[in-house]
Amino acid sequence: MVVLAEVPGAQVSLQCDVCIPPVLTVGTPEQMTKLGWSLRSEGHPLDACVNCSAHFAPRNRVARADAVPTTPDPDRLPNVIVIGAMKAGTTSMHNYLDVHPDVAVSTEKEMRFFSDPGALGWVGRYQDHFPTGTRIRVESSPHYTKFPVVPGVVDRMADLVPDAKLIYLVRDPVDRIVADYVEQLQWHHAHRTLDEEAVDAADPANAVMASSRYATQLEEFLRRYPAEQILVLDLADLGADVVGTMARVFTFLGLTPPDVSAEDYGRHNTLEEKYQIPAWVLKLRRGPLLRAVRRLPAGPRKMISMAAWRRSGNLVERPTLAPGTEARLKELLAPEAARLRALTGLPFEHWSV
Repeated sequence: MVVLAEVPGAQVSLQCDVCIPPVLTVGTPEQMTKLGWSLRSEGHPLDACVNCSAHFAPRNRVARADAVPTTPDPDRLPNVIVIGAMKAGTTSMHNYLDVHPDVAVSTEKEMRFFSDPGALGWVGRYQDHFPTGTRIRVESSPHYTKFPVVPGVVDRMADLVPDAKLIYLVRDPVDRIVADYVEQLQWHHAHRTLDEEAVDAADPANAVMASSRYATQLEEFLRRYPAEQILVLDLADLGADVVGTMARVFTFLGLTPPDVSAEDYGRHNTLEEKYQIPAWVLKLRRGPLLRAVRRLPAGPRKMISMAAWRRSGNLVERPTLAPGTEARLKELLAPEAARLRALTGLPFEHWSV
């Protein structure tokens, strides 16, 4: 395996070597194999995620790379990057930015380009996801603020797009952890209970905690980017006043805010949409039926996928933290929140820490 980082609980942070965008995961090799990953440590030619393992026989799996070595083109690279945090409104921001006529977002929201140590090997394919001739080109990925679980992002980004403006979305750090865990439940990726995750919460490489260490993440970016190129936003402000908050964002980008309403922006990726994917669907993802479905046009594919989820009737319930676990998380995250307030001058007055 090509391990990105060691993670508590005998787990590792790992990426798929085949797909674009590269799938990232955290778990033990045994857990990954159970979910359908093919791993180098088991004799496979590459580390391949569930989808790549299902779509390609081992001999046909090819490491992602440009067909011909490509020189990065500044006019085809993003000049705005939404860097997270996980479950803090990245999807909404990506879609809200696309409302502006002078903004073009990547054809895939989470390209996860800068999380890949071998990113420059497929920079040409990365650039193809951005329209040419546009003033503002946006990529968004919450994996960019998961240091040290996903290391090296800042240096790769600053080396390639040093003038990019960055938008960092945050939310109450304890609420964010719970929302992150809900996402893991949705995809059967939760290998421990949320209370068990808190046992080693003090470890900087705890995968659930890392994204809530906002000051640590921001300080990592401030190593290479000046503060004036980074806009920090509270998800609560986006929810309370989307028009006013987006006006701040567009002004930060040097654009005139568009004349649109809150309804024009809409809502994206909300809790009520979180249905757990049925176990039988996970099994089908590894078989010939999946390959048949993948040949269908995008519209019918999406309809079948949503129908499968809804038929499960299993809406993911938000877990409740045990009082002792909640107190421990708040104790660990309070210094991070204090440093973030000092770095940004923002009050985050409704947070629990």
